[in-house]
Amino acid sequence: MTFLYVTAAIVALLWVTLFVVRGSLVGGCLAFLIAGACFGYYFLSFDLGPIPLTIDRLVLAILLAMFVIHWRRGQLGAGPLGTGPLGTGPLGTGPLERVDVLLLVFIVLLTVSTILNLSPGAMPDLAKPWTRLLGAYVIPAVLYFIARGAPTGRRGISLFQGTLVCLGVYLAATGLLEITQQWWAVFPKHITDPDSGIHFGRARGPMVQAVSYGSYVGVCLLAAWVWQWRFDNKGRLLLMALLPLLAAAAFFTYTRSAWLGIALGMTIVLGLTLRGVWRPLVLGTIVSVGLLLAVTKMDKLIEFDRGENVAHARSSVDLRGDFAYLSWKMFLDRPLLGVGFDQFRNAKLPYLADRSSEFKMEYLRHYSHHNTLLSLLTETGLVGLSLFLAVLGGWGWIAWKLARSREMPDWARAQGALLLGALGIYISQAAFHELSYTAIDNVLIFTLAGLTVGLHAELTGKTPSGNTPAVETNGTA
Repeated sequence: MTFLYVTAAIVALLWVTLFVVRGSLVGGCLAFLIAGACFGYYFLSFDLGPIPLTIDRLVLAILLAMFVIHWRRGQLGAGPLGTGPLGTGPLGTGPLERVDVLLLVFIVLLTVSTILNLSPGAMPDLAKPWTRLLGAYVIPAVLYFIARGAPTGRRGISLFQGTLVCLGVYLAATGLLEITQQWWAVFPKHITDPDSGIHFGRARGPMVQAVSYGSYVGVCLLAAWVWQWRFDNKGRLLLMALLPLLAAAAFFTYTRSAWLGIALGMTIVLGLTLRGVWRPLVLGTIVSVGLLLAVTKMDKLIEFDRGENVAHARSSVDLRGDFAYLSWKMFLDRPLLGVGFDQFRNAKLPYLADRSSEFKMEYLRHYSHHNTLLSLLTETGLVGLSLFLAVLGGWGWIAWKLARSREMPDWARAQGALLLGALGIYISQAAFHELSYTAIDNVLIFTLAGLTVGLHAELTGKTPSGNTPAVETNGTA
């Protein structure tokens, strides 16, 4: 048995070495994305201290090694560390976009806020703020800049979108197997454990959490739509056949924010990709159906049965009003820089005795925040929230330019539309959930944004001097 383990280790080491030396950075980013989503903490972990060792963190180390090798070889694209045709100099002095600078400033602000607001007397676990900071923002930012510098072109974009489609098929099949309780066919097996994660009984996939699962299924659904450029009519029909499967999996998350986000994201993507009479016809139908549901079915949407009683469903909606009021009170006291990153759970305590309103503040004592944007507002103030929204807005603006430019090839416009649709899903989820307590949501959107921003820089040929060569439209970058 020992001989088999040693042999397997040697073979794995050889494959890893080959992947590091010869693999693409886009493939490395995808490997990390899949490892984090499907083979994270609940699949396998080793307790080595405050931050456990997991498969996705091993993949991250491999990806960083790949990045260094590509950088030393001058094989990066148009990113800030680019040393390829659009980069300059051995130290990588390629051009920074404004959104890159905003992201760096945002990460510095979070780091400084964490350092300045550590309070050992009040916090039972000093490692927690650093764990959340690294997992939710620093590591996704690292993925952003790696993807930002990865040479993409037509082949890289096809690899990325195609992998998302394959991932979506797996996630959808797994979610439907969960709902029908076909546990024998579910993999990985930690999905079948009701004590792993939350939301057992809903479609939650290997993330063992319905919110993140809904985000991934939604982005994969958008990828299945935009990847049509790669195929002829028969291939496109096959992709269209996958859409109901992905939509069904999203429905069985029983997560309202996921439904809203996917509807918004799909509307954005359809608006950018449909042509001729189909655009007003389809968008008009979507808007009409949405308004009809909002007018006639709002109460049922709020109180729908997802394995909980109606009172609990109603209270989960009411609590968000309580959180909004609490966030407003905390913001008024610390408007610019907030109470400190990851300090909400302690800083909220003095406010819970407030009886000046109809809101039931005491109910929030044992809850973390339920809104990413309001959480940033209370913890990092107007400065932190503004920076974060500026980053998202900058990504959206670049994606819009990419998607709407008639000079861009179809595959590049599809990537811009995909990012805009994914931002719609992300914002909807962030408005109803605190996404920074899991890393995988930010990793997905940051990686997608990095690839798209890097692609835009490659295709527009931006150089440090500000010159913009003609865009190549022959299908390669």
